Amino acid sequence: MNSKAEKFRPYLPLSAMGPYGEQVAANTISLEEVEAKCEKGVKMSLQLQIEEMPDYLAARFTGAGVAEEAWRRFELIAERCNRANKNKLLLDFTEARGEISLADRYFLGDAAQIFLDYKLIKVAAVARPERVDPQRFAERVIRNRWVNARTFTNVEDAEKWLLK
Repeated sequence: MNSKAEKFRPYLPLSAMGPYGEQVAANTISLEEVEAKCEKGVKMSLQLQIEEMPDYLAARFTGAGVAEEAWRRFELIAERCNRANKNKLLLDFTEARGEISLADRYFLGDAAQIFLDYKLIKVAAVARPERVDPQRFAERVIRNRWVNARTFTNVEDAEKWLLK
């Protein structure tokens, strides 16, 4: 493999590779760099770290990028939940940066239907307060697809809801 992703792959014990070449067998993983371009041509990357917690799986997005980079990873995250035998998920967007339009919120919500297919019983999404839409449009889209999901502005409240 001769890609930029190769140099970002963590050195962890490996027993399985995901569809994008990322490690899926370690307790914590970081996925390869995902590139996007902003208007001025500056490269950005949205990175994903997945961590198995005792009662749920945490997927944390960090860096600057576009919303599509996040929702395109939902099936990978759902598969990891399945392999880890976790039916609750915390999506943490607090360290993600970039613009998010109303259409992006729709596609995030629509893509989250994959979590229902993988039988996740609860999905909590966390974002900084200034990034949460007051009408919680993405949450409504997700819930209209029968996914039990809520949006929070801090991890503590999200964890409390996930665990009750």
